[in-house]
Amino acid sequence: MREHLSAAMELFNQLYKEIDEIYHIYAKKCNLSDSALWLFYSLYESSEPLTQTALCAAWHYPPQTINSLLKKMERQGYLVLAPASGSQKTKVILLTRQGQKLMDDVISPLILAENRALQNLTGEEQRALLELTGKYSACLQKEIH
Repeated sequence: MREHLSAAMELFNQLYKEIDEIYHIYAKKCNLSDSALWLFYSLYESSEPLTQTALCAAWHYPPQTINSLLKKMERQGYLVLAPASGSQKTKVILLTRQGQKLMDDVISPLILAENRALQNLTGEEQRALLELTGKYSACLQKEIH
């Protein structure tokens, strides 16, 4: 039984790293860091302006990583940080034209590719994939903490 679990975890971790590498290669091909890719991905998917806090919570990045990334992307002209309504301390992330172009050229094709890949699974397989991955993540979190 132990050998089976060990082999299963080895395969699971290899698959996880393989998927992570797919995103890493895509980001690199688009001249983005992994964290920048996920920043723009989050902005693309969000129906309202995001804050640094929301990004940290969504993608499990340390605040200093997101803060540095936002400052860099702001310097490069992709976004601006504007005060949130009712708060001078909290900033929302707003895209510039250059940032919107990056979203159209990089993130939109990525999401289309993800959707096409997921459509290769049946609806039942899609639900099972998400349900079991979420359950495993929650169990692992519980076991480690």
